[in-house]
Amino acid sequence: MPRFVLEIGTEEIPPRFFPPALAQLREEGEKMLERARLAFEEVKVYGTPRRLVLIAEGLAERQAAHIREERGPAARVAFDSDGNPTKAAHGFARRYGIPPEQIVLKETDQGEYVFAVIQDPELPAKEALSALLPGLISGLSFPKTMRWGTGKVRFGRPIRWLLALVDDRVVEFDLEGLPSGRQTRGHPVLSEGMAPVKSAEEYERALEKRHVLVDPARRRDAIKEQIDTIAEAESARVVDGGLLEETAFLVEWPTAAVGALDPDFLSLPRPVLIDEMQHVQSYFPLENADGELLPKFIAVRDGGADHLEVVLAGWENVLRAKLIDARFFYEQDLKRPLADRVDDLKGVVFQERLGTIYEKVGRVRAVAAAAADQVGLSAEDTQALDRAALLCKADLTTEVVLELSALQGIMGGVYSEESGENPAVARAIGEHYRPRSAADAIPETKLGRLLALADKIDTLTALFAVGITPTGSADPFGLRREAAGVVAIALGIEDRLSISRLLETALAGLSNEVEVERSPEPEQVVGHVMDFLRQRLETQLREDQGIRYDLVDAALAVDIDDVTQAQQRAQALDLLSSDPDFLSTVIACTRPMNISKDFEGGEVDPGLFAEPAETALWEACQEVVAEAEGRGLGELFRLVAEKLRAPIDTYFDDVLVMAEDERLRHNRLSMCWQLSQLFRRIADFSLIVQA
Repeated sequence: MPRFVLEIGTEEIPPRFFPPALAQLREEGEKMLERARLAFEEVKVYGTPRRLVLIAEGLAERQAAHIREERGPAARVAFDSDGNPTKAAHGFARRYGIPPEQIVLKETDQGEYVFAVIQDPELPAKEALSALLPGLISGLSFPKTMRWGTGKVRFGRPIRWLLALVDDRVVEFDLEGLPSGRQTRGHPVLSEGMAPVKSAEEYERALEKRHVLVDPARRRDAIKEQIDTIAEAESARVVDGGLLEETAFLVEWPTAAVGALDPDFLSLPRPVLIDEMQHVQSYFPLENADGELLPKFIAVRDGGADHLEVVLAGWENVLRAKLIDARFFYEQDLKRPLADRVDDLKGVVFQERLGTIYEKVGRVRAVAAAAADQVGLSAEDTQALDRAALLCKADLTTEVVLELSALQGIMGGVYSEESGENPAVARAIGEHYRPRSAADAIPETKLGRLLALADKIDTLTALFAVGITPTGSADPFGLRREAAGVVAIALGIEDRLSISRLLETALAGLSNEVEVERSPEPEQVVGHVMDFLRQRLETQLREDQGIRYDLVDAALAVDIDDVTQAQQRAQALDLLSSDPDFLSTVIACTRPMNISKDFEGGEVDPGLFAEPAETALWEACQEVVAEAEGRGLGELFRLVAEKLRAPIDTYFDDVLVMAEDERLRHNRLSMCWQLSQLFRRIADFSLIVQA
């Protein structure tokens, strides 16, 4: 079976572009092969800083047979009264390259029409692919794209060469004047110029001879083995922080070495040292068994071991210069207590229509106070939370954060502690940006969680209020991340919490001077944010917890104001769905819910009961309501199944709810409505798939 290789050679692509680009290349590559009617066994994708690679193993030699039908004009137009083809029939046949006598008649919903039955040519794989590859390449998307020269194609970085082979044959195509071929480029330093690849089978070996490990998994393994070996020799542990994955896409031929820094720099806060080494220089910090940073680091060179001592000296000099600057900035920052910087936030814009960060801090304090009240925080902790809210953004004006923006919040915690603030206040400030990503944990302390929740809720509410919401392709303020953080934190707070009330507090805090394009009613803004949060909760329950989609919908339809309770409903339904009585109980509960869905509610008058089934159902309902007090959702469902399912079935068999007598009809609808309110404590059963 043939092997196909496509290599898109580029200028250096940023590491963060690779994970989504490779996933997209695999998905779109498989779709392309399916469109080409070419069977394959496996699709692989590779990437190095200067290339994206698609490989199809076990590719079919030729396209699969394909017969298609093309509809033409109506039969009455295609043939005259004598049954001879008209000009319309001749033109239709000519369009598809068949003689008129091969036109066939078929009956359709619109009447009888003529059809051309066409067998598409079964082209060799090389020819089938040549027409599709330009579209595959130009269709790839990146966080940022660029054009180069006079071309119109946009790509993550300029494309410099294209290799396309099926076995030993070139798949010929052209991308804006750049022809495909069998040439590739090896390592930029260890290999010179372009070199031919004899066949697709030899592709990886040909690159390895030119000092390129094209498979990122092999590079990652090689880096890990080298840094682990060095760390063991130094009696140290590697501080990774996700750098391994990034480094694998920074190099093509990795060689690791250990460097040193002046021990005096260890007096800098750990976050500053790690950020300078890890995120600025892409070095791996080293720590001892007690978690203390060592005056050493590991860096990975893209190249061999020759003259490594010269490279190492360069690494150390660059890091030394960075740390000298960081120490100067840190010492300057310490000259002012963090609290003295709060007024400086009046000059820092949050968003042009939403005023300054200083104004945002005021809203965060109000939301934090409302949250503290809801969870019953003690007076002492409430005071600490308010202090943390006041100071939480002050580090945005510090020199270190201006230089290392990833440390915002973290440095606020450091500076507040250095300023003599309550340690609980300092820790809450240091945690309040978390979770910063899907992989990040929520704050560990209760004050940190409440502060983070207040900050994220204010951001969501304020931006939604001025009409700034995420689109399918853009989310510049990271609102999806903020909403996911609100959900995660709310689930991590053990106390009952009303999210909508916190949103209302945030909305009320928007200043009259701020240009706020509110909906006609503030409740609509709150509703939009709640819907947005609901989407994030749905994603977590479905994808992260694996709960069936209809069970999630049924649970969240009741209410998501208390996120924890909404999750518990979904989890309870998921557990109950395996019960043998689950479906029959759901069907029974759905009947009164459906018939009373447009009913506004009312009280039940037992004196109007005309059938024994009405009395039996009402008495059973009262019994369940009395016993439901303090029961969990699972216990309540089983109580409904045991005591209400049979009376409901009998009721609907024996009683005409929509009676002609208005008083009877209203009374019976009132009972169905009362039952619905009871069932909605558990879920909206009408949304559960009854099959």
